[in-house]
Amino acid sequence: MEKWCKKWIPTVVKTFLVPFVTLLIVVPLTFLIIGPIATWIGNALAAMTSAIYGFSPVLAGVLLGVFWQVFVIFGVHWGFVAVMMSNVAAMGYDQILGLSLGASFAQIGVVLAILLQTKDQKLKGIALPAFISGIFGVTEPAIYGVTLPRKKPFILSCIAAGVGGGLIGFFGTRMYMMGGMGIFSIPATIGPKSGVDMSVYGLMIAMAVSFVLGFVLQIALGKKSVDADYDEKQAKAVQEVANQADVIAKAAPASNTDLNVSTELVSPLDGELLPLSEVKDEVFSSGAMGEGVAIEPSQGVLHAPDDGRVVMTSPTGHAIGMKTKDGAEILMHIGMDTVNLQGKGFETLVDKGDEVKAGDELVNFDIDEIHSAGYIVTTPIVVTNSKDYEKVSVVRQGEVKVGQEILDLEGATEKEASTNENPQIA
Repeated sequence: MEKWCKKWIPTVVKTFLVPFVTLLIVVPLTFLIIGPIATWIGNALAAMTSAIYGFSPVLAGVLLGVFWQVFVIFGVHWGFVAVMMSNVAAMGYDQILGLSLGASFAQIGVVLAILLQTKDQKLKGIALPAFISGIFGVTEPAIYGVTLPRKKPFILSCIAAGVGGGLIGFFGTRMYMMGGMGIFSIPATIGPKSGVDMSVYGLMIAMAVSFVLGFVLQIALGKKSVDADYDEKQAKAVQEVANQADVIAKAAPASNTDLNVSTELVSPLDGELLPLSEVKDEVFSSGAMGEGVAIEPSQGVLHAPDDGRVVMTSPTGHAIGMKTKDGAEILMHIGMDTVNLQGKGFETLVDKGDEVKAGDELVNFDIDEIHSAGYIVTTPIVVTNSKDYEKVSVVRQGEVKVGQEILDLEGATEKEASTNENPQIA
């Protein structure tokens, strides 16, 4: 409704009229139509669950556990609360609402796994408080902020909740009063006469199983769904940098040097050499960007790996491209996902078009500031026109100093890298 209002309300009065008109339409609809329908649906679902419970408590627990979080999304779960209060008033206990108590633990099990899996610092910032609030039964932050937008984690949490609900039904757990949710629901299941019996222990077991199963399912089956959009966004950012470097390099003056001779590239950083395959970004580790090597820097100064020209500087300072005097096209990308820092911690010392010598300083970067923001500084040094060479060899391992040879490019298949008409830049 809000989106519809934004389309036709003039910009001048949009700030005031959009919320006013939205509420003017939605509030009456909610009270007169949506609310009564949702209440009827909730009561019907509660009655159906009660009937199934009479036939099989385990089946009722599985079904309510699986669908409980779906009911929460549509608000129809309140129908179960009304039935629960009626049962407690009439019989002194309720066996229906308790079947849902494993759902919040299934949800936080999945959220904890996502917290450990994700590379997205923004998602981590959402997942941690969602995990904490979920322990106490408030699962909306976990549902709307973490699992539901990624679909598969939400489905996995429903499966885990179904198993937990089945166990609660098996142990015959009852609620004797209207208590809290999450861990605060446990006291509500302690009977005034029976005390802490097997039904209470059974609830604790079901909660633990729901949590562990949700965690395991997400670890085993849900990893690809966690950062799918994030990885695509980051890949596009790296792609844009690589394409920009390639386009500018192709437009640079052609080198007069025969690329059949060996070209040596020296280390642009002090640090530890790593195989490109160990970089925690498939865009680089797969070799799609080109062959090369990575360095875990010990000092925050990026130097030129050879004589040549700067052909690209990233606006955020985290990446720089150059074309060497022999025609090799080099992309140096400081850290993973550091484009998100929007330039914080980076200082570019050269401009596009500058001529540089091997060892000249190109970028200053603050390793501690980047680390404190939650990013790594592993730096790939990639020959983006690797296909122009028969062999790109890493000639050193372990610790390396600025100026020491790290890559040997030899046996070009073309006379000039600049004449390559179909560059394979990922």
